[in-house]
Amino acid sequence: MNKKGPIVIIENKQGDRKLFIEVFSELNYPNQIIYFNNPETACNHLLRHKIKPFLFFSDIVLLNVMNHKVVENNHDNVGTLFNCPYLFFTTSFNQTYVIDPYSIPIQSYFTRPYDYLEFKKMIKTIIDYWLKSKSVIQHSKKTTKTKS
Repeated sequence: MNKKGPIVIIENKQGDRKLFIEVFSELNYPNQIIYFNNPETACNHLLRHKIKPFLFFSDIVLLNVMNHKVVENNHDNVGTLFNCPYLFFTTSFNQTYVIDPYSIPIQSYFTRPYDYLEFKKMIKTIIDYWLKSKSVIQHSKKTTKTKS
C-alpha cells in the first residue's frame, strides 16, 4: 500500500464532492486528493499515469447505477493493480448496497453521517487507521529481521 499516494474520491454529485473537499481541507493530510465522477474513469486515469493511490472512497450508489460488469472489473483492478483499500460510502442504508461490495475483496462499507463534524471524524478515523496499518509483507520483513 502506498501511504503517500493520492486519496481517490469517486463521487458524481457536486454537493457531496464539496463536502469531501471541505473535510480534507480541514484535516490537512499531505496526500493529494483526486476526484472522479465514476470508477471507470478513475481506473483508466490511474492506470494510464501509473498512479498508486493510498485509498479509494466511492459512492456506493454508483455501483448500482453503472454497468455492473465494468464496475466489477474495476474492483478487480483495485485489488490486483493498486493494492489499496476501496471503501464504499452512502447516506442511505440498503441491504443490496452491502452485499455487492462485500462480494468483492478488500472493500468496506460506511454509512455517511448527516452531521458534518461526525463525517469529518469518520474520515479522520478511517485514514488514521490505514496510515497505521501494516501489510503482511511489512510484517514478514520485520519477523525475518528479528530472527536473524
